[in-house]
Amino acid sequence: MRATTTPALFTRPRFSAGIAAAALALTLVPGSAVAQDDAVDVRLKVADAAPVEVATTPQTWPGQVLEAYGVPVDGNDLVDVLRDGDEVSGDRKRLREGDVVRLTEVVKERKTKLSKVRKGTVELFTTKLEPGERKVVSTGRAGVRKVVAIQTLHNDEPVKYRVIKRKLVQEPRARRVLVGREAYSVPGADGLNWGALANCESGGNPNAVNPAGYYGLYQFDLGTWGSVGGSGLPTNASAAEQTYRAKLLFQQRGRSPWPTCGRLL
Repeated sequence: MRATTTPALFTRPRFSAGIAAAALALTLVPGSAVAQDDAVDVRLKVADAAPVEVATTPQTWPGQVLEAYGVPVDGNDLVDVLRDGDEVSGDRKRLREGDVVRLTEVVKERKTKLSKVRKGTVELFTTKLEPGERKVVSTGRAGVRKVVAIQTLHNDEPVKYRVIKRKLVQEPRARRVLVGREAYSVPGADGLNWGALANCESGGNPNAVNPAGYYGLYQFDLGTWGSVGGSGLPTNASAAEQTYRAKLLFQQRGRSPWPTCGRLL
């Protein structure tokens, strides 16, 4: 038994070679619905069973032939007519001598699976550990995602896999690691030429004040200074702290806060 999806999930028996064998055993007799002189011979190819020769009335629709020989067809299955090796459609599917009626059994299975979501790692830099020292403070956990898909099979062979729903059923928790650094060190910004930037912005003077509201070595305005953790006036902080805050700003926004002098970094 196999699950299908059209119009709703249900089960139905599989095709079998016995159906084709039964069709082969049928013969027309006088008085039957199709007189021998009026019949045309066609071949039925049902799923993966061997093809069989049957007789039917000329210009009959292929579905009527399948029904007459007791071959079950549902709304998923594909019924094709081959004529001289080519597939025909529309009114041309009415049967003629020598046509092949090919029934492909189509089954749609609903599949549900759970997959892991990577937990990832978050590094937190601290001066409380030796530079380069690492300490895991939380191992974290992987998340879980449910994936629902429809797999389509033609004669038991998979031909299509379509995901119809994804749902995160358990949020991942990142592994958290403390990483030691030197005071005022900012990864990715330490190797830049901060002296050249300071000389360009303020003449290297940590107490420089621009009347337009810019302060210190790197000419912070108060809003930007506060956004990187500074308090009070930049000129009240040491040159080392001013450089540290400038590195944090670079980590966030690159050279853009210093449109003229940033090229010197």
